[in-house]
Amino acid sequence: MNDNSKYIQLVREFVTELLCKLPSNLCYHNLKHTEEVVEACILLALHSKLNPVEKEILIISAWFHDAGHIKTYFGHEIAGADLAEKFLRKIKYPSERIREVSACILCTHYPPNPQNQIQKILCDADMFHLTLNDYEDRCLKLKQEIESVSNCNIPLQSWYDKNIEFLKKQFYFSKYGKKLFSKLKESNLNKYICNHCNT
Repeated sequence: MNDNSKYIQLVREFVTELLCKLPSNLCYHNLKHTEEVVEACILLALHSKLNPVEKEILIISAWFHDAGHIKTYFGHEIAGADLAEKFLRKIKYPSERIREVSACILCTHYPPNPQNQIQKILCDADMFHLTLNDYEDRCLKLKQEIESVSNCNIPLQSWYDKNIEFLKKQFYFSKYGKKLFSKLKESNLNKYICNHCNT
């Protein structure tokens, strides 16, 4: 695994410092979320046939995928791709790989539309939280975050209904994501329906 390349180390240091400057109202899209997406990418990559360069591109993309939140909330993928391009050029990362990193970041915009294996893994890793035991708590943090940045109030039942609809429609793209993550997400969906379905 090429997760300790000099480029990844530089990116990790840069993005970590950057995300530590995020405003406190971003209680979901923060450094913890990014670190978890990176870890999920490493897990998925272990079960794939990516070569070392592809793994490096994947992990760098994971570090940058939400970095655009430092500039804007809505449309942060474009801002993140721009941040990545500028920083990667600065550290002399190969230009063809920079283009792939940018494409990976942009493909995480919802609804995701991954075009290759690296992009599929990143999109799956970004939805890794749907498989976790504390999904509901994370979901409420996301609600709190959206309300804060949008200066609005989302009725709780409306939020529950939208999340049930989202969980039903969401699917994983990579082979391992489909095999393992889908089952765990379905379990969370069933719990969520039992706890919050209004019908």
